[in-house]
Amino acid sequence: MKVSYNWLREFVDFDESPEQIAEILTQLAFDLEEMRPVRRHLHGIGTGHIVEVQPHPKADKLVVARVDVGGETLDMVCGAPNCREGLIVAAALPGTKIGDLTVEERKIRGVKSEGIILSERELGITDDHTGILELDPETGVGTSLETLLEPEDFILDFEVTVNRPDAMSHLGMARELAAYFRQPLRFPLVELVEADGEAAEKVRVEIVAPKEGPRYVARLVEGIEVGPSPLWMRALLFSLGQRPINNIVDITNYVLFELGHPLHAFDYHLLKDGHIIVRLAVDGEEFTTLDDQKRILKQTDLLIADPEKAIALAGVMGGRNSEVRENTTDILVEAAYFDPVTIRQTSKHLGLATEASRRFERGADPSMPAFAAARCAKLISELAGGEILKGDVDAYPVRVETRKIMVRPSRTSAVLGLDVSTGQVSEALESLQLEVKSIEEDLLEVTIPAFRPDLEREIDLVEEVARIAGYQNIPSATVSKVALDSPDSPLEDLVDAAIDTMVGLGFREAVSTAMASGPDQILFNPDCVPLSIEKPINPEMNVYRASLVPSLLRALQRNVKQGIESIRLFETGQTGGKGWLAEDEGQRIHLAFVACGASQAAAFDRPSQMIDLYDLKTIIMDLAEGISLDNSSGFSYYIPENLDLGFTLRDEGGSTVLIGGRLHPEITSAFDLEVDVYVAEVDLERWGKPVESGVKRPGAIRNYRTFSRFPASSRDIAFIVPKNVAAADIEDRISKTGGELLEGLSLFDLYEGKPLRQNERSLAFRLAFRAEDRTLTDDEVDPLVEKIVESVQSLRGVRHRAQ
Repeated sequence: MKVSYNWLREFVDFDESPEQIAEILTQLAFDLEEMRPVRRHLHGIGTGHIVEVQPHPKADKLVVARVDVGGETLDMVCGAPNCREGLIVAAALPGTKIGDLTVEERKIRGVKSEGIILSERELGITDDHTGILELDPETGVGTSLETLLEPEDFILDFEVTVNRPDAMSHLGMARELAAYFRQPLRFPLVELVEADGEAAEKVRVEIVAPKEGPRYVARLVEGIEVGPSPLWMRALLFSLGQRPINNIVDITNYVLFELGHPLHAFDYHLLKDGHIIVRLAVDGEEFTTLDDQKRILKQTDLLIADPEKAIALAGVMGGRNSEVRENTTDILVEAAYFDPVTIRQTSKHLGLATEASRRFERGADPSMPAFAAARCAKLISELAGGEILKGDVDAYPVRVETRKIMVRPSRTSAVLGLDVSTGQVSEALESLQLEVKSIEEDLLEVTIPAFRPDLEREIDLVEEVARIAGYQNIPSATVSKVALDSPDSPLEDLVDAAIDTMVGLGFREAVSTAMASGPDQILFNPDCVPLSIEKPINPEMNVYRASLVPSLLRALQRNVKQGIESIRLFETGQTGGKGWLAEDEGQRIHLAFVACGASQAAAFDRPSQMIDLYDLKTIIMDLAEGISLDNSSGFSYYIPENLDLGFTLRDEGGSTVLIGGRLHPEITSAFDLEVDVYVAEVDLERWGKPVESGVKRPGAIRNYRTFSRFPASSRDIAFIVPKNVAAADIEDRISKTGGELLEGLSLFDLYEGKPLRQNERSLAFRLAFRAEDRTLTDDEVDPLVEKIVESVQSLRGVRHRAQ
């Protein structure tokens, strides 16, 4: 936001230098990006009256102008196309310095020139060099330009965060300074002289889309004359980065920078019957904006229209078919309030950002349109002539209500670590034009004005007190009353441990937005039911993610297309809705990862080994160990349809907490991937069960044991198992029956197909037995294996498969 130092002083009194004002506003939370001096070459420049113009005798494109500079008439050679008799111009006499140039009397093609008639660019006013500066005809001859225009100014460019739309104006920045200096804030005067005719007799406003366009104010000014705006306005707008166009357009821009409220001016006679309709576009509707670009609109775009056509893209840009022209005589002034999300969507999908859209999409002041329209009409009447018709037409079907927030001075003191009294809290908030009412001894009711949409909670008001008190006055932590040693919650500890473990396993952390693509979520898991976002900022981010995997697959796709072959990515984050783990209540913290390529790179003595299901299981087991879970091996090999190999893991209540496996080729193809992709997603909250006392682990923590020096004895056993029996149930039986001598257990083979029945599969396990004090004999191991087989076969439908 660019602000003029000189203009700020019209709103509030202060003597501080531009550097000091920049420092103060920075302390008030507006970071200074640039401070640029404005130097206009006005010293020694006076006005002159061209009394005669004669052709140059030796140059077709030059003329000789006789200029009355007050007391004497001088000849000046000029090549500007608009040099003509009767003009009041800026004239520099010999000896005058214009920047680094000193004006001298000299001959030009044989004719003596006793000075220079200057353009706006030569004076440093604007960049217009198409002709000489034409001053108001009523300007006196011999008047110094320094009395007409400020020769110096400073432009301060501040970064204004998206939650502070009120600061996107000189009035807003001056309000901050008025609060800081405890000085009154001066509003621009709006005392209208209105004609007898009623605006409501010639203008009608109809709001068809009240949600997207809640308020629309129109004023009518008749009998205006379009022309250049005054010199001071052109110079000011140019210093703020705006190109002067004509008095009508320049006035709307001036009020925009003054009050922070966008306006638009229509040629009244280009509107059908003076009838304004605020409506949504038809999908695919075409509209040509002021920049002469044809735009293809969506049904979420808001339009200003008349009964026959659209005339403006609401809150963004006007239309070519209703713009102010040189022959325009009657002006309809628009001042409105539009829904910020609607304007943001339109600006984004059209790639069209304007000064107006930047303010509307942050949240303009819904109480400002009537005042802004009146201010604009007053300036048009003063600077372009014409009469202001009586009254405005204000359509406001659903009013934006003001909010009230309670704030406790004691809470303010506790948060800031600074003793502030009730009176100090009230005084600080009232200096920002907030209405404060005492309810109880330690309770204040604050009415939030419409220009501060960012103030929603008590802590927001505490921050306002901190800003006005000065962050530099808040004591450091060594003397503060605020306790800074707040420990992480058990869930935060769990997430941190999971992240550390995944990084240690060679994964790279990905961070994606929680707003995801609905089609991607369904593409990955057809049973997915994500939470819809009512007004997404981007059509491709229209749901709140139910699974982390689709975003990771898109990241994987981008990396594969860059030629990277072996990729390991993971992400932790919140999900909602019904996702892959079929959890549809509330929001939970999940961890997901994707991997493709080699699990082990090639070396001189071995080829590369591609990642497989066993690598995936190992990663899961290592993750479980990393977050201190020792009973996480209850795997089931019943998998969802989007995997062609994989496993699931259930908690004690039977709910799925983890799914992992190789993605089905149809899914990888849908995500434009031509490699085998292994994925997994885990509900960290239900897997780790964090409670106030820490992580409640689902099994007993292993105690330290001395490693046995004696060899292990291995046995392989296989079972034919109905598909409705989980492998975890078999592993549980083996573990319990094997007792202390069973050191290791792993599933090393899974088979389906002939000669087995359709609903059966073969599971083969490798068992390792070891004793701490001796070498086990076959007589000790074989009976134990027989007991294990007998125990597992007691499960319904399970039978031992002989070798």
